[in-house]
Parts: sequence; C-alpha cells; structure tokens
Amino acid sequence: MGLATLGAIAALALGVPQAYAGPPFSPFTIAPGNMDCIQVHDPTVGWTGDCDPVNVLFPRQTLASVVARLRALGWSVTSGSTEWMYFGSARLVPVQAQLGMADGADPTMRYHVRLWQAAPDLVVGAVHHEHGTPHRIDLDWDAAERFLAAPMCATRCRHMELPGQASLENGSGRWRGWANDAIATVIPPAAKAPLAPA
Repeated sequence: MGLATLGAIAALALGVPQAYAGPPFSPFTIAPGNMDCIQVHDPTVGWTGDCDPVNVLFPRQTLASVVARLRALGWSVTSGSTEWMYFGSARLVPVQAQLGMADGADPTMRYHVRLWQAAPDLVVGAVHHEHGTPHRIDLDWDAAERFLAAPMCATRCRHMELPGQASLENGSGRWRGWANDAIATVIPPAAKAPLAPA
C-alpha cells in the first residue's frame, strides 16, 4: 500500500469533512473523554471519540428557525453532553442547541438531537434515541433520523450520501453497533401557507 493510500485512509479516520451548500463539516460529532464513542487520534484535540453520525441537514435555514420548528412539533430544549463538530478548515465548534422528545413511560428514554449553524444558511444535526443513566444509544441511528424528519418532510425531503461515514463504517452500514446508512436527510424550509383569496 502506497503512502498516498495510507494518507487517504488516515484522513478518513480523522473525519475528513463532508460538504453541502456551505463549509465542509465532519461526518461525525466528536466527544473527548466519551469512551462509548469510537476512539481516534485527532490532530487538534488528541485522543477523542468519533461519536454521533451527522444525519439531518437543514439548508436555507437558521439555527433559531430549526429550533422553533422542532419545538412546534413537541421537542423541548434540553441538555446533554457537549459534543463538537469541525467546520471549514479545522474550525472546531461546540454544540449550539440540544433538543429532546420524551418517548415512553421511562423518564430517561428520549429522542435527542444536537444542532450546529454550519453557515448562515445551513444547520447540521445529529439525532439519536437513548435511555438510562447515563444515557446509552438504544435504537438504530436511521430510525431516529426518520422519527425527526417524518413530520417535516412529507414528499419534500431529499437525501445526501456522506461517503466519509460509509468509509469509517467499512461498508458495514453500522455505527457503534446500530444501523446507520451514511445518508443524511435534507429537510427543506417549512412550506409557506398559501395566501387566502382576496
């Protein structure tokens, strides 16, 4: 194996960014100290965890508008561990908003999404389902993605492949033991209501 190939593999392992209508972003969140995540050596922060896959994108929207849309659907502003995301040329940004939705009688069971304003017109998110204390992932990433996207999509959503995720999964279609197809749902802005006739 040549040095160029080794360099490409190493770059993928470190989370080479994906691009979509704005600055490139890393395919996974990172969480230093979180031993539940896939441990990698990052040139900026040292040993860390590649944690949650990016699986929802909101083009032509602001963080405030995405949070408002989710809250209107019953999501609540919540807390959780701080995870980080790379944007552009190695700009590392902590999570900017976290929302949750209770799921069932167990108060620790919930859907949880972390969001970042990647560019003035792009919000990037990572959604999952979890339970327990401390919280542990307990459902396929793809199922959590569908849960969040379904009420906002109808027939209007698109999808974008994230080859960096697929490469790090080595073709398994799984991440941290749960199904992840390495395809993000692209959720457009809310449709405007038609004007009432005069």
